[in-house]
Amino acid sequence: MSDFFLSQVLVAVTLIIECGAMQLKHKHHVLIFLAISCLFNSAHFFLLDQPTAGYIFLVSSVRFLICIRWRAPQLFVIFLSISFILTVVTYTSYLSALGFLATVLMTAGSFSNSDRRMRLLMAGGGGVWIIHNILLWTPVGILLELVFVTSGLIGYYRHYIRTELNNNN
Repeated sequence: MSDFFLSQVLVAVTLIIECGAMQLKHKHHVLIFLAISCLFNSAHFFLLDQPTAGYIFLVSSVRFLICIRWRAPQLFVIFLSISFILTVVTYTSYLSALGFLATVLMTAGSFSNSDRRMRLLMAGGGGVWIIHNILLWTPVGILLELVFVTSGLIGYYRHYIRTELNNNN
């Protein structure tokens, strides 16, 4: 089995786990499943010789687990600093910079006090991962992020836009 094929299998597992996670009711269960999905996504990127993305997803896995219990602003700075250092140390191309930009948006979303801002930042981060995955050409990775962004935007519409439209009528 080629590394590329195995990477696509691993990111397909990520997709299945993330879809399941979004159906769970309790936030800490969602975060545990997202942490697990990040491990599969990390392995997917390592197989594609993208160490920056691989390490970013390892850090994201830890971030989700820590966010179950703590969300202090200092942790936001720590996670961004770790991601920056990893990006500098593992930099291979502009894809490393795109991965860092995506993780900045996603980390800011994770630590946002506003649900509305969190949804927009996460969708923005997912959008950057879509571009990253298109340029890398990881088809299932593209699908994963398209599903993530679409789901986030549907949730944003349901919770904010539709509610505002209904309140104005």
